[in-house]
Amino acid sequence: MKGREFMKRSYFVRCCLKYGGYFVAELILAYILARVVVQGNTIIGDAIDDMLAGETVNPGAFMGVLLGLTAAGFAAAFFKSIFASWFSIKVQAAYKNMVARKLYRLEYRYFDQNGSASVINKVNTDIAETDNLLSQNVPEICTNLVAMITYAVYIGQINLGLLFLMLICYPFIFWFTNKVVKKIQSLRKVFRQKSDIITEISQDCVSGILVLRAFGAEDYFQEKLNAAADDLVANEAKRVRITNNVLIIRRLLQWMPNIICAVYAYVMVLQGNISLGELVVFLMILQRFVDAFVGVPFNLVDARECMVCVGRVEEILTQPDEPSGTAMEGVAGKVTGADEETEDETVISFRNVSFSYVDGKEVLKQLSFRIKENTSVAFVGDSGGGKSTIFHLLCGFYQPDMGTYELFGRDFKEWNAEAAREHMALVSQNVFLFPTTIRENVRYGNFDATDEEIVEACKNARIHDFIMGLPEGYDSIVGERGILLSGGERQRISIARAFLKNAPILLLDEPTSAIDVETEKLIQEALEGLSDNRTCITIAHRLSTIQNADEIMVLKDGIIAEKGTHKELLDKGGIYSAMYGKEEKEVQDEAVEHI
Repeated sequence: MKGREFMKRSYFVRCCLKYGGYFVAELILAYILARVVVQGNTIIGDAIDDMLAGETVNPGAFMGVLLGLTAAGFAAAFFKSIFASWFSIKVQAAYKNMVARKLYRLEYRYFDQNGSASVINKVNTDIAETDNLLSQNVPEICTNLVAMITYAVYIGQINLGLLFLMLICYPFIFWFTNKVVKKIQSLRKVFRQKSDIITEISQDCVSGILVLRAFGAEDYFQEKLNAAADDLVANEAKRVRITNNVLIIRRLLQWMPNIICAVYAYVMVLQGNISLGELVVFLMILQRFVDAFVGVPFNLVDARECMVCVGRVEEILTQPDEPSGTAMEGVAGKVTGADEETEDETVISFRNVSFSYVDGKEVLKQLSFRIKENTSVAFVGDSGGGKSTIFHLLCGFYQPDMGTYELFGRDFKEWNAEAAREHMALVSQNVFLFPTTIRENVRYGNFDATDEEIVEACKNARIHDFIMGLPEGYDSIVGERGILLSGGERQRISIARAFLKNAPILLLDEPTSAIDVETEKLIQEALEGLSDNRTCITIAHRLSTIQNADEIMVLKDGIIAEKGTHKELLDKGGIYSAMYGKEEKEVQDEAVEHI
């Protein structure tokens, strides 16, 4: 996004325009401050000319005016700083709120395709960089621009030749700074990318510390972190070297106009084109003008460096929102494509649904099925067959590439996504718990639930007795990602959360995988209670857990290869029968090993 396109589409620019009143006030006060400087120096210059002309000069006549101008200058500087601070704070707050709202509306695909470290850096570090842009770079650019124009007008009134001489080298300064900007921006972008890598490695080290130590991988990760840090340091060393060279050249550019213009002004005095008082005023204004004159291009260098971070945040804000319709309920009556006898019973319908995460590689191929109300349906199959993808589509995390997915008779594209998910409760094998209390983690199922309802949900999930055995009971902290609890305990808290939500559709994503036999029994009891009077859809890892399902669908290469009850599929002697036989053999072999 460049130039006009950026200005037109940038959310950052929109936030700046929203609070542009503070910015305008800042510009007005910057102009007043510059005018105070010009007016004060003019009074001094006129006094010098009067003295040289032999006139009597009474200091008391203009000291009061100078003191008044000084007070006005201090007031202008003070309030300019106040308005600059307000502008910065309000724009940052609006921008951060905009990003926060966007994160909750982003397509699920964005999180799949971008590492969490990169997203976190953009949300935290890159947004923080806007503080420097708004509180330092923008005010300095504004002040310098206004001051430069004000001083230029005054110098032009003294002598146009002096003004022309000072402005003649300005195109060169802009050309030079533009060359520098491109190099520094490129290095800054690389710096942010390398910072993402370091954050990602550090995050992996912390999250995977158990695996890291168990397999003695500390040295490997230390080498990765060192290599990433070395790359970052090398990149920053190059950027600092360029910046230091720029500072030296900036000083040179500030000295040259001072020397050249001072000599030229002296010649003007000798020729009688300007007075000695005007020369004194010119020399006093000259330094301020040159600082602003040279400062603006280099302020732009710093600003454009910060804009690299703004551009990274804009990447989030310009991503498409999660598709969502406006419908809050399903269609009453006949379900599209359903038989007359099942028209009021069909809860979920897939008709010729195809989907791929990557173009050219279909995960689901022309998939069609119907799930009736209050029935139990299980999906089984090899890894990569499309089981989890079906759940992603059911929850609306992704949209089908082709075909139609209907929920309660309405095309899911017409549903408001949040309203549709209110009808579903998910119990996953990968339980995520927030680093807060057990009570709060269960309450995520229903934020309006009372403590009594939370306790009842935990009793139904067979976890209440365990919770009451903890020193803090329901106020016990579970740790980051629930690390202070076992896998079975986390799973049962997840089931309690689903009980509390009380949704008509239950999605079970291999909820008993990697669980010991005793814990699996507790979880199965909880799930049986949770499944009562609900439409239950299960991704099964252990086939022994779905024998009572009303219908089992066997997925293979993105299609339904077989479907039926447990007995029907065993009698068929096909894929499911082979899978079940293999599982039975593994169980028997494991039992023999324990004898």
